[in-house]
Amino acid sequence: SRYKEFLELLREVLPEDKVSHSIFVAEYAASLAVKAGVPHDEIVTAGMLHDLCRAQSGEVLLARARGYGLDISETALQVPMLLHGPVAAEECREELGIEDEDVYNAIYWHTTGRPGLGRTGQLLYLADFCEPTRKFPEAARARAIVREKGFEAAMRYVARAKFEFLQSKTVVDPAAEDFLHWIEQVYPA
Repeated sequence: SRYKEFLELLREVLPEDKVSHSIFVAEYAASLAVKAGVPHDEIVTAGMLHDLCRAQSGEVLLARARGYGLDISETALQVPMLLHGPVAAEECREELGIEDEDVYNAIYWHTTGRPGLGRTGQLLYLADFCEPTRKFPEAARARAIVREKGFEAAMRYVARAKFEFLQSKTVVDPAAEDFLHWIEQVYPA
């Protein structure tokens, strides 16, 4: 019911490609909501707002995270862009009055995941990775797995693919590896 409000806000703070990405994440996730067992309105809200702070600089994200009293990991100090989810989650709570804990956690953890992440968070994590405008081969593969084998198989694939991609980076957030191991236990092949 607040979709238009969220869209206007995104257009004020994000470049058009990030606005489009947020719309596609929300729509793709909504199309999977029943299959994933996630309430429609929760996932649309999380999908629309997950990258709310994505255009902010690392310096601004660090300052805002400190202002909100968030724990800042060593990894986030090295790669402050990892804070765009946690800062957006806090902004959604403080500035937009979004109190739903599932939406908060989904936005907070959409980049790395974490053990125990609820289904709304898992679906956002998946949809952010493979919404239809994502052109890398792993995104297309993830969409095919959702269609052919279901949500849980796709979650295993996406957690593995994201972790393998992160391993090519200078710094890997330990939460991503913890999430991968947890997903593999929760949804065994």
